[in-house]
Amino acid sequence: MFRRGSLKGGDDLASNVTRISRAIKPASSDSISQIVYYHYGVGSQGGIVDRVYGGATGQGLSEAVREGYSYLATNWEIGDEIFLFGFSRGAFTARAIAGLIDNIGMLTKDGLPYLAEIFRDVQHRHDPDYKPKHPNKPFKNKPSVMDPRYSHELERRGMTRLRVPIKVIGVWDTVGTPRIGWLEKVGIQSSASKRMSFYDTRLCDCVEYAFQALALDERRSAFQPALWEKKPGNETVLRQVWFPGVHSNVGGGLEDQELANITLAWMMSQVTPFLDMDLDYVLDQQDYTERYYKESKQKPRSWSFGKIIDSMTGIYALGGATTRTPGRYYVVDPTDGRKTDIPLQSTHEYMHPSVRSRFRLKGPGVNDEGLYEPKALRDWKLYVEYDGEKGRGGRPDIFWKLRTSDRNVTARTIPEAPLWPLERELLEIDPEIEDFVLRPAPTARNSVRRMHNASRSQSRRR
Repeated sequence: MFRRGSLKGGDDLASNVTRISRAIKPASSDSISQIVYYHYGVGSQGGIVDRVYGGATGQGLSEAVREGYSYLATNWEIGDEIFLFGFSRGAFTARAIAGLIDNIGMLTKDGLPYLAEIFRDVQHRHDPDYKPKHPNKPFKNKPSVMDPRYSHELERRGMTRLRVPIKVIGVWDTVGTPRIGWLEKVGIQSSASKRMSFYDTRLCDCVEYAFQALALDERRSAFQPALWEKKPGNETVLRQVWFPGVHSNVGGGLEDQELANITLAWMMSQVTPFLDMDLDYVLDQQDYTERYYKESKQKPRSWSFGKIIDSMTGIYALGGATTRTPGRYYVVDPTDGRKTDIPLQSTHEYMHPSVRSRFRLKGPGVNDEGLYEPKALRDWKLYVEYDGEKGRGGRPDIFWKLRTSDRNVTARTIPEAPLWPLERELLEIDPEIEDFVLRPAPTARNSVRRMHNASRSQSRRR
């Protein structure tokens, strides 16, 4: 578990990484231990200057990756299942650990003393001019980590265990090093970006399931998301879903956790087939959110109508604004961390029903000002279609279609994600929204957005 860096918030404003760690039971129903290791993320400690600098330069990331990996290598045994969770740069850390496992396997007690040198070798695997500080460690005449002989020799010497599977990586809005204008001007940002490119955060073949919740409305250029893509032959089950809100709305840690509760329920739904969890936990979190509304003298908010904060404030706003682009992300050059003009392929992106709900039912805009009209979807059109004569009694086909002549894109159609049972329990708290979400009018017959009465039932089914 890796928590994201933050500029504000305390223990009472928990991120979704913190909350999902609390929802995991100590043992499964068949008495298998479920051990949680929790690590504070890069840029989450110290004063505001330290936190901004640490988050923007990736300072401390190497230590976080090594510490997390070392814990796993020390405690992992054959047959154990590995789950990695993270938010923001903590998500980047979790993905980097997975990349390290993919490159060198899981070091044994004989291999761990050489972790620092092996880690440097991995970091410089793309550098043809790299000269190891200790050329004879962990063994003489070592090739580049890119050469399979490196890991095979580690295995032959009993220093690692290769082909270690990772059951799940679950992340909220992965970002690497945020780009901040004034740091780039003084040269700090460019060197940080190069350091970040050392880490392997691609979708590894060793990962069985990969889930990512993405923030549709984040505008800070400093927080561009890192999407996965599936390469040919990769058998990972991949789901990347867009949700309404900015970075911290999706990852949690704000006073109003309504939107974060939705993403938490989604992530818990993805992993409950593999982990024993307290499924009432997310409903309890919704109770806390409703209590917050009452104590702060606010009206209860409908499902998907939680407050979207304006994240374009403070020091990160100096990096400028960039609208997010579902279905239109590009390959990053691993040697320098720069974006290319090659679109990502097979990203398996989905739009969550909460996006449709907030948009079509005229939910509130940023800071509760105006209506919710996400700039990220200005080139997309929503379609709700029913098959044949079934009408609204059947299951609709709901998707968003890109309206542009640009052919250099990843996806021209993004389907709506299904709602899982736990998500539906959260939705059932609001029967009126539930009816709209589950039984929407077809767009061909009714293209006008419906008005919505903000009053709702406070009943619970569970």
